Amino acid sequence: MSNARSLFNSRIASLVNSLGIDSVQAKPLTEQAHNDVARMLRNGLAVVGFAALEDFIKSRISEVLSEVGSTNVPFGRLPEKLQYAATFEALTAISYQMGLRPNKSDRIVYVQEHTQKIASTATATYNLTPLALGYDQANVQDETIKGMLKCFYIDNPWGEITRIASRLGLAALPLDETYKSAAIRRHRAAHAANADTPQTDKEALAIAIGFDALLSCALSKLRLHDAQYLHGQAKVSAADIIIRKVFPSGNRWREELEGRSTAVKVESSKDLLLAAARPRAVAARNLLVIQGDSGQVVGWECY
Repeated sequence: MSNARSLFNSRIASLVNSLGIDSVQAKPLTEQAHNDVARMLRNGLAVVGFAALEDFIKSRISEVLSEVGSTNVPFGRLPEKLQYAATFEALTAISYQMGLRPNKSDRIVYVQEHTQKIASTATATYNLTPLALGYDQANVQDETIKGMLKCFYIDNPWGEITRIASRLGLAALPLDETYKSAAIRRHRAAHAANADTPQTDKEALAIAIGFDALLSCALSKLRLHDAQYLHGQAKVSAADIIIRKVFPSGNRWREELEGRSTAVKVESSKDLLLAAARPRAVAARNLLVIQGDSGQVVGWECY
């Protein structure tokens, strides 16, 4: 299980719960003192929500980079953009991260650790530095996310993320524009005292799931030593990902597989159904999406 995914789901659940408390709800205009406080709290939650998405993007790409070496694909057979990011571009990230560490002795150990990983790419057994992508700047821009996925032979990153989100019913509009708008709202919430920022946890979920599904699919192709993929002849797209869903249906729980007209399984217990659905998702390398009692997405797993 991805630690980045678990932490993000926990943060989003806390954000959703926070939005339901009385302190952040707008009241009649006569209650100005309450509304002023509620607006500030909503702005704070908007900043936290966007930061959670940024942190997930960086943490998840780091997890995947750390796993690439264990696929036993020779470094020279990795996508060329990934090779470049893991060597030359990683130096920029190390330099930036060094500026965040005032202790000189910490800097020495830090540089040694990551430059050893860079040097290992010249050997048969290598480990990529988890700083190779997304760690050369403070914020994660929409172009940063695009560049991350392009390193794994995903030619139309935002288009593919949007297609996955659309199939899940989480988004219809292009999610790169959604992300840019969310970044603007986050900046306004952090710096404009009179801002009243709408909450968009659904959009954050849409982006996170699409990003993770595509990246996990690419990692799977590396593990399988997919010849067409390694030669750049078969790119990763939303069409490679089949969605398996577990969700409540009346007083029971239902498992459905995309493209199949009947349920795979129906159980009285969510835990029983998930225990059976997970091995099926692993075997078929599906994106497993779990919905809560009200139909909202409460978690997902990539295989």
